[in-house]
Amino acid sequence: MGCISSKERRSRAYAVDEADTTEFHKIDKDKNVSTDPSETQATKTVQPNTGNIVNIPRPKLDPKDFQFVNCKNEIKIKTPGSINGQSFIIDKCENCDIYILDYCGQVTIDDCKGCRLYIGPTDGAVFVRDSADCNLAVVCRQLRTRDCSGCNIALYCRTKPIVESSSNMGFSCLDLSYPDLKGHMRHAKLSLFHNFWYDIFDFTPKDGNWRLLPHGTKAATLLEPIPLEVSELLEARQQANELGTSTPAEPSPLLLTVGGGPAPREQPAANGLLYMFVAFDGAKHEQALQLALTAAEKGWLLHTNEAKLSSAAAAALASDAGWAKAVGKALSNANVGCVGLELSLPADEVQTLKKQVSQLGGHASDSEVAGKAFRTAGLDG
Repeated sequence: MGCISSKERRSRAYAVDEADTTEFHKIDKDKNVSTDPSETQATKTVQPNTGNIVNIPRPKLDPKDFQFVNCKNEIKIKTPGSINGQSFIIDKCENCDIYILDYCGQVTIDDCKGCRLYIGPTDGAVFVRDSADCNLAVVCRQLRTRDCSGCNIALYCRTKPIVESSSNMGFSCLDLSYPDLKGHMRHAKLSLFHNFWYDIFDFTPKDGNWRLLPHGTKAATLLEPIPLEVSELLEARQQANELGTSTPAEPSPLLLTVGGGPAPREQPAANGLLYMFVAFDGAKHEQALQLALTAAEKGWLLHTNEAKLSSAAAAALASDAGWAKAVGKALSNANVGCVGLELSLPADEVQTLKKQVSQLGGHASDSEVAGKAFRTAGLDG
C-alpha cells in the first residue's frame, strides 16, 4: 500500500520552495517623478500606482543549506533560525549525529543507517523511509515510516504515527527539550497537549512490526553518545539578556505521558491506583499546563488532549463526568479548545489533587467513560 510518496519522486524534493510573496519597503514619494519640462505626456513612462511601495525580491535560498546528503561519521547541526519553516532533506547518511534544532515545514529521512537524529517541530510530515538501526527524537504533526527496521523513536506527534512495511520499530514519549522548543512548536502550530505517540496505525499489521518502549525511556539514552557541542545547545542554561543580566531559559514544555505503554499505571484499577479525568476550559491553558507538568513529574499522567467541543459534545461530556450543565457550557467555548488530562494516582493522593484542581479552576471526575471520549476528540488522522 502506498500511502507515502515513492522514492522515484525524491529527486524533485531537492528544490527549496520559494513563496511568490515579496518584501515591501517605503520609498520617497517624489522619486521616479519626472521634472523635465520638455517631457510630453506622450513620452512619459506611466508609473503604476503602488501606494509609494516598491517590490524587492527576497534573496534566493540555496537548496544545499537545507539538506544533509551522503554524510558518514559526521556531526551535523542546524541551529535555531537556520531553517525557519523550510523543508529539509536527510539522505544516505551513515553513523551520523544529526540535530535539527529549528522548526521545519517537512522533513524526509531516506536510506540512513545507524544514525542518531533529533528533528525539531515540523508543521507537516516527517517521513522516515528505507532506514535501519537509527534512533530518533521527533516533534511533528505527522510521522510516516516505511520499509524501516530496528529504529527507535522518541516522539511527539499531533496525529497517529504511521508504520508501513517495517519491522522491530520502537516508540516512546519524547522527553528531551531544548531552549527554543516551545517557541518553535508555536511556529509549527503544535499544541503542548497534542501527543498521540502511542496510537500507532500500521498499514501492514503483523506481530513484530512495532512495540511501545517501557515508560520512562529517555530520548537522551536513545541518542547516546550526545556530542558535546549538541549538549550545550540542548541544555536549558542561564542566558544573558541584552542588559547583561542572567535570565533562566524556559522549562521544557514536553509532557511525559504513559500513553498506551506497558506500564502498571495504564490499568489503574488493576494495580491499586485510582483514575481521574480533569478538564479545563479554554481560558485556563496555563493552569492546565501547571497541573500536567506536576502530574507528569510524578508519573501520574496518562493522556492529554486539547479540542474544541460543540455545545452538544460538551454537554454529553459533562453528563458522562457527572458535572453540572454549566460546566458543559464553559467547555464549549467555540473560539478556544478546552484541555483534558487523564491521570492514574495513589488513592491517598486523590483528595489533595482534587483540591488543587479546584483551586486552578478545573473540574475533576473519576469517570473513565468521559476521559476516553475526550482522549481522541479532534484527532487528525
